[in-house]
Amino acid sequence: MRHTMRQMGLCLLLAAQIAAPFGCANKDKAERGGTLIAGEINDYEGLNPMSTTDAHARDVYDLLFLSLLMENPDFLTFTPRLARSWEFSPDRLSLTFHLRDDVSWSDGMPFTAHDVEATFAAQKDSLTLWSGRHLKQHIDSVTVLDDRTIVYHFNLAYPYQLMDANDGPIMPKHVLDRIPHADFGRLQIEELPTDGPFKLGSWEKGQALTLVRNEKYYEKGKPYLDKVIFKIIPDQVTLLTQLKNGEIDCMEMVPPGEMNDIKKNHTELAIYDFPTRAYNYIGWNAARPLFASARVRRALTMAIDCSLINENIYYGFARECTSPFPPIIWAYNPNIKPIPYDTAGARRILAEEGFRDTNGDGWLEKDGMRFEFELLTQHGNQLRNDIQVTVQDMLRKVGIKVDPLTLEWTVFLEHIKSGNYDAQVNGWRVGTKADLSPIWACESRGPEGYNRVNYCNPLVDSLNAAACSMLDFEKAKPIFYRVQELIYEDQPYTFLNVLEARNVVHSRFKGVKPDAISMYHYLQDWWVSNETK
Repeated sequence: MRHTMRQMGLCLLLAAQIAAPFGCANKDKAERGGTLIAGEINDYEGLNPMSTTDAHARDVYDLLFLSLLMENPDFLTFTPRLARSWEFSPDRLSLTFHLRDDVSWSDGMPFTAHDVEATFAAQKDSLTLWSGRHLKQHIDSVTVLDDRTIVYHFNLAYPYQLMDANDGPIMPKHVLDRIPHADFGRLQIEELPTDGPFKLGSWEKGQALTLVRNEKYYEKGKPYLDKVIFKIIPDQVTLLTQLKNGEIDCMEMVPPGEMNDIKKNHTELAIYDFPTRAYNYIGWNAARPLFASARVRRALTMAIDCSLINENIYYGFARECTSPFPPIIWAYNPNIKPIPYDTAGARRILAEEGFRDTNGDGWLEKDGMRFEFELLTQHGNQLRNDIQVTVQDMLRKVGIKVDPLTLEWTVFLEHIKSGNYDAQVNGWRVGTKADLSPIWACESRGPEGYNRVNYCNPLVDSLNAAACSMLDFEKAKPIFYRVQELIYEDQPYTFLNVLEARNVVHSRFKGVKPDAISMYHYLQDWWVSNETK
């Protein structure tokens, strides 16, 4: 596969360039000990990898559970983890993993290929309700050759076979065997043995999640830190104050308006600024009559000045967004032009769709009903709260009444997953695989899927499936480009902006290497010197 190898070679070079600012410039010897206190605005939906759909939670459970491989920041290559090595058969329909023999679960049971087999069976079972089940659709079965060797059998050769086989942490067979698959997702993290660099210390819901070093972890001497405390502070202003006061050591996505102050007045804080795979959006629930029409959704976007939002709320730390792929993904279409801000054009389209101010009160109506809706977002996220208020004011100018509503994070997620909402201000950190089906496929609608705006375009589904099956990325690109164009034309979201990371860590912590996969991707390598513990 010459095309794939060329792509991987470029990505390895890119990965080296990305890693350079954080790489091995620090020649101090890593030391064991110390505690990191990381500030988090939201508590976690759950930490059972088979049930949570919260990307925020994935960053944590990836510290508790290991996958076969560790994904690299190029999104295409991998390094060994539970698997020491792997190879494809000549026809690429079989993939053999050779597993480590020095890994054990936190309850003392050894890790074997039978854990991998049991995990795959649970992932494929629709009763498990695992949100990533679609990733295993081209894997028919797995075969255990011995305790240290397992083979994945594919029904199709395609570029992302290794990624799909690897996706999802491995779960302990001795727990899976005694719990029906339909009930496994209900297990709490306290009930699950783990094998990652950290293990659960305690979890006071709404206050703090504490991880402690897993002394059984196979990388001897790691992690260096004794303890990591994720302190839940459901207010961005308070979170920032505690960062500046030294009450917490780390914060992701610092409000952009604060960056200059940190650079000038808090030189003890190190800033990590880099492109992310995240974007913000307003999602229009197409199951609600107000938003069923693509023309109405387009008019709403025309009435929202995204450039002004980026300038006034994000201070230039965000770029205009026109695609469900962020630019960091290789399949991103750079040629889509943003829908222009045009209030007169928006009013014209809305009038053509039957929305007019018939009684002179300033609000548009149709069939006697005012164009009015609730715009949800999470409590405590000041940037998204500011977007709510800004959009409320912008849509008022075209005669649409917006009622902002903020909810605690887990309650907000419940509303979104159940479809019990009109519109939402939210964000995605998209998957590292170039595949639009998890968020946009018709079959991804419903509480178990990620298509939470009830979007459905069969042409999008068929073209995306064709592009995903192609071994040659260059041939797949124009098809992915067309899929992105179709989604943008339909405007299921008003795509607001693509984000730049604004992560801050106290400079006494060494070995810090955040990347677009996760702030805590290499947390086992972080350390703090004895002088500052």
